Amino acid sequence: MKKIIMTILATLLLSVVLVGCGNSEETDLNKALGAKEMTVTPTKVTREKAATDRKRILKIEVKVKNNTEKPIGIGAGNFALKDADGKEYDIYGMKTDSLGQEVAAGKTITGNIYFEIPASLEKGWMNYAFQMDQEPVAEWLLSFPGK
Repeated sequence: MKKIIMTILATLLLSVVLVGCGNSEETDLNKALGAKEMTVTPTKVTREKAATDRKRILKIEVKVKNNTEKPIGIGAGNFALKDADGKEYDIYGMKTDSLGQEVAAGKTITGNIYFEIPASLEKGWMNYAFQMDQEPVAEWLLSFPGK
């Protein structure tokens, strides 16, 4: 009886440890960050084929909330993407549904940001600057879906 109880306890402990380690790296998907004027939430990340097999187009869907009482413009140029080594990747501006519009006071919009990345890249840091050419006010660690 003592062996059975010990076996059950060991199995439960092992299950808890394995489940806890299964998602060892958290990402910031669905985490709202930004400046007092704007809050940005990345909600979905997908990959699309590019012109070559070595590249992919990364699509990041975002929700943007204007926290002020006046309209504010936002576009894909307010965002940047880099890998763990600090290499930055270019915005892919060939999509007609890329983020680039004015957000009315107190309103929330959704839009897409596209980057051209290597097919092998699995995660990266996306940052947001309230105004282009300023220091970022928010940064998210994002995991990219399978190749």
